[in-house]
Amino acid sequence: MTRPGAAQAGPREGGGAPLSGRVVLLPRLKERDRIASTLERAGAEVLRAAVTRTVPGEAAALEATARRIKVGEAAWLVLTSARTVEALAPYLHVPVPSTLRVAVVGPATARAWTELTGTAPDLVARGSAAALLQDPALAGPPPAPNAARRVLLPASALADPALADRLRQAGWEVEQVAAYTTITADAHDLPPRLERAWAAGGVDVVVLTAPSSTRAVLDLLGPPPRGTGLVAIGATTAAATRGLGLPVAAVASSPTPEGVLQATIDATWAATGPAPAPQEPP
Repeated sequence: MTRPGAAQAGPREGGGAPLSGRVVLLPRLKERDRIASTLERAGAEVLRAAVTRTVPGEAAALEATARRIKVGEAAWLVLTSARTVEALAPYLHVPVPSTLRVAVVGPATARAWTELTGTAPDLVARGSAAALLQDPALAGPPPAPNAARRVLLPASALADPALADRLRQAGWEVEQVAAYTTITADAHDLPPRLERAWAAGGVDVVVLTAPSSTRAVLDLLGPPPRGTGLVAIGATTAAATRGLGLPVAAVASSPTPEGVLQATIDATWAATGPAPAPQEPP
């Protein structure tokens, strides 16, 4: 969802790109980053920087998860991010049993799973992990008393426990595994231009892609200057950002390039108005 009262803006007919002249910080480095490309096509100058580093979880725990999948001990495998798929990949036996049902959050996680296994997930939820619980297959109890009740939930060591708690309340036996953790990157790895632009108020919008990246931006760059809008990729990141005492200008309706683009447009237009139209030549 976007902030109440924010304009549902899009590219204007006959006008310039909706983010022309805007500087957007995307605090991650990712090959073929579709969010970055979409923002750039809308006219933004996108500054990208890795503000966090991923540390894999314990191999023994990931091996145990993969073994449970292989021998068919789980009813569901729940994956909340593409990073979780990457952490599990070295241990997973492909193909996975056909009896295993797979639920993922977001199209990026779905693509990562399909590329790894050659199969599509059974359930793809948009938005936050809580959206998984809107599906009756997970929101309700196991289908039969003698059915498999175990749900495997590899995730970040920093993940909100709410999803696991809600699944347990629904009657599932949840095995949550720390597939990886995220730590703040070293300050000297940041591009010098980014630090200067941030200090001078030269960043119009920051796209916050996870609670960990929000904390890392604060640790590395300090609080956002006045006039720098914060866009959260989803409800979980928005809640974590507000929990740090920071205002959220807009929340993406979905963690997709299109959802992030619209939220970024909403945030910039609400703060400063539409980007100026290009001047006609005399």
